Order: sequence, then structure tokens, then C-alpha cells
Amino acid sequence: MYKKKPEKHAFQAFAEDLKADSIKKVNLMYGVEQYLVKWAVESLVKKYVNAACKSMDYVVLDEDSATVDSIIEACETFSMFSEKRVVWVRNFKPLTGDNVKGFGKSSLESLCRYIEAPNEGTIVVFSGEEIKESTMVAKTVKKMGRAYDFSPLGKAELSSFARKRFKAAGVDISPRLLAQLIDATGYNNRESDYRLFNFENDIAKIIAISNGVSITERDIEMTVCGDMDTFVFDMLDGISNGQKDKAFAVLYNMLNSGVDSYTIIGAIVSHFELMLSVKQMREDGTDLKGIHSRLGGSEYRIKKMIPYTNKYSADKLKRTLSDIYEVDRNIKTGILNDQLALEMFIARM
Repeated sequence: MYKKKPEKHAFQAFAEDLKADSIKKVNLMYGVEQYLVKWAVESLVKKYVNAACKSMDYVVLDEDSATVDSIIEACETFSMFSEKRVVWVRNFKPLTGDNVKGFGKSSLESLCRYIEAPNEGTIVVFSGEEIKESTMVAKTVKKMGRAYDFSPLGKAELSSFARKRFKAAGVDISPRLLAQLIDATGYNNRESDYRLFNFENDIAKIIAISNGVSITERDIEMTVCGDMDTFVFDMLDGISNGQKDKAFAVLYNMLNSGVDSYTIIGAIVSHFELMLSVKQMREDGTDLKGIHSRLGGSEYRIKKMIPYTNKYSADKLKRTLSDIYEVDRNIKTGILNDQLALEMFIARM
């Protein structure tokens, strides 16, 4: 049976067009991955604009400065010594609707007429995260040029994105830990607003805290899960393994590093409230995906939490929550000081 070949992601299609020198004079770039829009525009500049003339032959018009007259003027100005002039019309409002304040019908018609016969020496890019493809400008650009929908990357492309950056930094990451990193970010979750800008920033932080040779699971947890989540997991590890001295050491490290008691209490409350919800849903027969769908947040955090929920009954989790609420009251009312109240909480667990 004939199997349909998977459609290329927009970034791959763009890269092929750029390599083949088949970039259109007018382009529409949209979608949630604005990181890729920025990358595409910068790739155009790198290929077609003379570095010495960049300030003159590369023009960015944002949503506040982009008028029909300014767009046409920027496009009609001839380049100095560059192969092409690049004009980026960023977050262009008329891509979201035809009745946008500041853009009359006649002016948009004038822009569309220009798009139909633009300057041969200019490449213009219209971009926006959310657009309506039925708008006058979007339809004209798609008809006369090329549209690229920069949707989220798949797991294979995201893995490649990460590997390149770890390799460039000279730091190794195993396939297992790379898969764990991607799961931890929640990038591929349908409801996630985690984007490539976030991913690149987290990779840079992971590299910065690593030993400079290879990435460890701890590096990922400290960066993507956050210090406070890691603190609670470490505290639970000590308590669950009958090593409360380690739990106390983790607490002292947090207090000595300047983290205030209310931040620590907030992290513990958030953690145990989520643990209780996960525990109750699992007892009702809900699987991981169902739990994540109902609770939201990081699927990785929920997955990591499940082994701990197996060690505590729902009643124990409720009592622990009651205890940490009492810690908060005792500190606020001055009955106990911060450190003593938290020490007593760990001792009772």
C-alpha cells in the first residue's frame, strides 16, 4: 500500500528555497514559532545583504512603524552594494483582519497592487504569530509569493535542534537524557506555550551549570524543573529513604542560600497539593495523559511525582498538607521562628 510521504516542516522548506536561490520577492511568515521566523529573516540577511551595508539594506518595520507608505518606500529604495535589500514587516496588523485601525480599504488595496509587482531588488517579509489567511494582504502575498507556517517542531527536529547546540558548546548529552529534557520542557504538549526561545535559553543554562564535559540528569532537573521543585524532590528522597539528615541538609542549603521561608513553604504546599490530586486520580484509574490533561502544567513533573505518590496514602498527604499549613500559621503569628518550624515539619513526616 502506498504510504504518503510526510510533509516537510516550514523551516526545511525555507532552507531548501534559500539554498536553491528560489526565495520569492514577497513572503508571509507566521505561526507560534516566532524563533524560526527570526531565524529565517536573519538567514535572508546573511545571504543577500552585504555586511558593510546592513544598516541601509536591511529594514525592520514593526507594528507601530509599519504604514503602507513606509512599506512601499522601504521596498522601492534600491540597495547600495547588496545583492538584495531585505525588508521585514513584523507583526503586521492587517494580517489579523481587513478592518484594522489606521489601515483603510483603499490603502490596503494600494499595498496589494504593489505586492503584485514589487521591486525586483527587494525581498519583503510580512510576519505575525496569529493571522487570518482570508485577509486581503495575506491572500495577495500567498498568491504572488510564498507562505511559511512555522508551527512547533516535532520531536525529531527538536532533538536535532538541541544536539547542535550541545555539540557547538563541546558538551555531550546522551539520547536518554535528551529525551528526558524534551519531556521535561513539555514542548510537545498541545496546551504548552513553551517555545524555542525558552528551549534555547534552557539549553544555555544547562550547559552553564554542567561540568563542561557531559550533561547529567541533575543538570536538567535543576534547570527545567527549577530549584524549588528540585528542593522538594530532594527533601522527599531523604525522608522516603529514612535519611532525614539529608532532608535537613537540603533545607539548610536553601535557607543559607537566601531563599525565604515563605517561598519554601509555597513550594512544599504546591508540591503536596499536586501529589494529592495525582494520587486521587490514579486511584480512580486515570492514566498519566488523562491526569496531565485535567491538571495541566508539566507532564514530566507529574510523571516524576508518581513514584512518590505510591509511598504515601491519600490520608498521609492530607495530614502533611495540614502540617505545612500549620507551619505557615506558626511563623506568621510568631509562635515559632522560620527554621525551627520547618525543622519540626520535616521531623514529623
